[in-house]
Amino acid sequence: MAFDMLMNGVGNAFAVESWGTHFLLQKDDYLLGVDCPDSYRRALRANGFENADGLPLDVDSLDGLVITHLHGDHVNGLEMLLAYRRYIVGEPLDLYMHPQAADHLWDRRLEVSLGQSWNGERHESLYPEDYYELHPIPWETPVEIGPFEIETRKTIHHITTMAMRVNDGDASLGYSCDTAFDPDLIDWLAKADAILHETSLGPGHTPLQALEGLDPEIKQRMRLAHLPDELLDLADDTDLDFAEEGAIYRVAGSP
Repeated sequence: MAFDMLMNGVGNAFAVESWGTHFLLQKDDYLLGVDCPDSYRRALRANGFENADGLPLDVDSLDGLVITHLHGDHVNGLEMLLAYRRYIVGEPLDLYMHPQAADHLWDRRLEVSLGQSWNGERHESLYPEDYYELHPIPWETPVEIGPFEIETRKTIHHITTMAMRVNDGDASLGYSCDTAFDPDLIDWLAKADAILHETSLGPGHTPLQALEGLDPEIKQRMRLAHLPDELLDLADDTDLDFAEEGAIYRVAGSP
């Protein structure tokens, strides 16, 4: 058994050579997005992902969306994605996030732009339930989302951010999300069959050199994302694999 990771963006917050880091997890006919930077639909179209009917993959195919934290490069695209789901698709979206992000999503990120609509005659008030069904994910407690079981862990970052381990019962993916270098987090992620880890600049992120010093067996299962433009030219100079936009990575368990 296995599932696929569709890499829709690999850049960091300031990248101009890449879309912001986000991806989709697909198992059978279930599609779960992880994070939502600017130009989400444009990135999907540019990367050429297709649905089961051979049509371009779009947000109407999403069964759910995980938001790891409320920094803009992970959530700025959510406003228009939700508007598209409401006004074009006609269906709210299942949203999953840690409790602290859930507490602030509407009143501090979305209400100012989505809380009112002109219906042709008057303004009407809109509320979270008009756009999404919110599912807070408790820390360090496995939850089921579609065919996946997801467990979360806090990272060391500027704001509350969650790493994840995603398991379909046979194969597992560990995702660091944004984090300073944290050996304990590495150990936690290393229990997964495949690892997607960030590397970027600044004290709230993990330097490439720190990951290059890891055990070779862990590095063999690891791909890197959240890449600054400055690191892209180093892909051939490191023994770590950089994730590539438009790639579909199979997450499979040990034989």
